Amino acid sequence: MMELLQNLKRGYKAGNIVQRLLYWNVAVAIIFIIFKAFYQPVYLFLVDNISLNSNFEIFIYKPWTLITYSFLHADFIHLLFNLLMLYFVGMLFETFFSKFQLLAVYVFGGIFAGMTYLIASNFLDINSQVVGASGAIMALLFAVTTYRPNMNVRLALIGNVKVWYIAAFFVFLDIVQIPMSNAGGHITHLGGALFGFIYIQCLNKGFDMGKFFVWLNDLFSPNKKKYTNFKNVYTNNKNGQTSSQPKKNQKDEVQIQIDVILDKISKSGYESLSKEEKEFLFKQR
Repeated sequence: MMELLQNLKRGYKAGNIVQRLLYWNVAVAIIFIIFKAFYQPVYLFLVDNISLNSNFEIFIYKPWTLITYSFLHADFIHLLFNLLMLYFVGMLFETFFSKFQLLAVYVFGGIFAGMTYLIASNFLDINSQVVGASGAIMALLFAVTTYRPNMNVRLALIGNVKVWYIAAFFVFLDIVQIPMSNAGGHITHLGGALFGFIYIQCLNKGFDMGKFFVWLNDLFSPNKKKYTNFKNVYTNNKNGQTSSQPKKNQKDEVQIQIDVILDKISKSGYESLSKEEKEFLFKQR
């Protein structure tokens, strides 16, 4: 048992931000499974104080639920689907952005999605509670889609699909299912999608919400290592886009190699990269 815990601890420390978020979601799920099996009153108390209630009069006394609801899941299938989506979308997001930017979109996207749910629920007379990381994950998906809509993603049994097709499919499903069931959950997804779009628009105008988490890291990091000079986005000047380099016409060999890899991703999808190319791109984050 101790060896298992040590392996999990090492895996958490060595993992990237996506893997750490997966750990957090699984850890919360395990805690709730234990309480549900052995301490029902505690389980019900925690669910009531962690899930986001559509009743504003209840929410006003539990404002923290705007954050906590996204770490709780309704059942195993709900958790499993969100873990798979978080891993898939998170890897795509980290191809272009830093871990601080991913954390910003995930956390703030979840909050924005929750606020969308609260506002819409009062207009549509929805009386329910919502849980799950779907809104935050949709924010990540739509941030990638807004930034690189024509990027190819390789799906099993289907082949290469443009990422905006995937995003549009999920939006279509959510809109169609609002009148049918779980209206609050689908509205939350749409709120997360809207935030992902807004985030990229803000980023393009020079406002990066990820800097908040850079500041937190600098504040609490034991070794006080600074990350404030991270690149916002890796871009390709061939497409007429701005570069994060101080001088547009002075590309070093690293940036040239990054551009070649990004071109390959756009044409054939992330999975087309070799192991060496993936490792190289990972080291540039």
